[in-house]
Amino acid sequence: MNEIIDKIYRYVEQNNMLTDCERVVVGLSGGADSVCLLMVLKGYIEKKHLNTELYAVHVNHGIRQEAGDDEEFARALCERIGVGFQAYHINAIELAKQFGMSVEEAGRRERYRIFNEACKGRNAKIAVAHHMNDQAETVLMNLARGTSLKGIGGIRPVRDNIIRPLLSVTRAEVEEVLRYLNQPYVTDATNLCNDYTRNSLRNVVIPYMTDNINSHTVENIAGAAIELQQDFDFIESEADKAYNRYVTEGNDVVIKLDGEEFAGLHEVIRRRVIYRAVYYLTKTAKDIYKIHVNAVDALVGKTVGSSADICYGLCAVRGYDDIVISSERTSRQDKNVSAEIYELSDDDIKKLKAGQKVIIQGNIYYNNEAPQIKSVQIVMSLHSNYEKIRNYANSFYAKAFDYDKILGKPCIRKRVSGDRIVINKAGNQRKLKKEFIDRKVPENMRDDVLLICDDAGVLWAVGVRRSERALIDDDTQNVLEVTIQ
Repeated sequence: MNEIIDKIYRYVEQNNMLTDCERVVVGLSGGADSVCLLMVLKGYIEKKHLNTELYAVHVNHGIRQEAGDDEEFARALCERIGVGFQAYHINAIELAKQFGMSVEEAGRRERYRIFNEACKGRNAKIAVAHHMNDQAETVLMNLARGTSLKGIGGIRPVRDNIIRPLLSVTRAEVEEVLRYLNQPYVTDATNLCNDYTRNSLRNVVIPYMTDNINSHTVENIAGAAIELQQDFDFIESEADKAYNRYVTEGNDVVIKLDGEEFAGLHEVIRRRVIYRAVYYLTKTAKDIYKIHVNAVDALVGKTVGSSADICYGLCAVRGYDDIVISSERTSRQDKNVSAEIYELSDDDIKKLKAGQKVIIQGNIYYNNEAPQIKSVQIVMSLHSNYEKIRNYANSFYAKAFDYDKILGKPCIRKRVSGDRIVINKAGNQRKLKKEFIDRKVPENMRDDVLLICDDAGVLWAVGVRRSERALIDDDTQNVLEVTIQ
């Protein structure tokens, strides 16, 4: 047997990837990595006489014209080797707009949702085709963006119900296995362009390091990642003990300082406890950065009443013998600060669709010549049969939106903590508070900035910035105009 395949088999066994597994759902794009994964797993299951069903899932993201050919290749491959197959079609670009995230992230999120659907009702695993090169790319990308020890450790061979048998081999070894098996595959042309961060690392940075620094760059980075994962696991076990001793979970999270005890912990353990406290409230690791953890940690040595704004609208406040992490939204409500929501009623929507205007009175932050609070009329109108030649509202105090891209009913309100706004067509978001600071909106007037919103968030902070969501394009049919008079 090929020694590379044997190495993958040993890796599967060392990490107990298929122990008591009834079904393996393989993400099959048709590319070299996923095809190699499918063929190796099929060989392993047959060699070990496992009672495990191999099932391939192909997700067409609706981006590339040749994606249909990839789907047919994957389908034909599975028919030839006798593996169950199902193809799914999604619109990754529309999903990215809907969720306010990048196309890559939206596609990944939907893929794993589909994979997990295929696992339901079975003791099943999801097999994905990450290999050593992907590991090296992930470690470098996390380092460049700023990350914790966990992030430097990169990708795990097993996480929850996800297994990655090819993490034991390089991309070159993947291709060698396919040559050994005389097995063709398809090539995704988007992997060859450098528009995405990961592709730049794959096509430029890592080849340069391999050619000019060390020919075993990929293997060395992957090896370091394994050691860092082991170090992280030890730290986690110590952080578990500290978390159970000092942290109380509830609607808020309370970190008990117990005099100087918590401060006396090693800073690595202390900050890991803080990270987990924030994670408990957010339920996601995304956007919890070192700067947020350090800001809370700094409160240990500060005076009572000191505070730190962190991610997802959370605020940490230093008490007499504790630090309380809670939602700023709750704090604003406790202070009787109202978001003053005006959601368009069914009657308002009927009026708009009938060609009538909806007019709402309000006091807002207005910065024509000098910042002031001004009484205004908010005028909303709907135009069907979009005409390119028409001059739709587009000024500092008038904007037009694609009505059919608005999620739910439009509403008019003032800010609440955690509000974000989409800042580019890739779907990247920014905290509205940061936007106010950079655009020099006076602090005492920020609660009076008028927001035009929908169910997905802010569409327009009037007089400050409009979102890059719900933009008019060639496919627009209905235009919602909002004018401040």
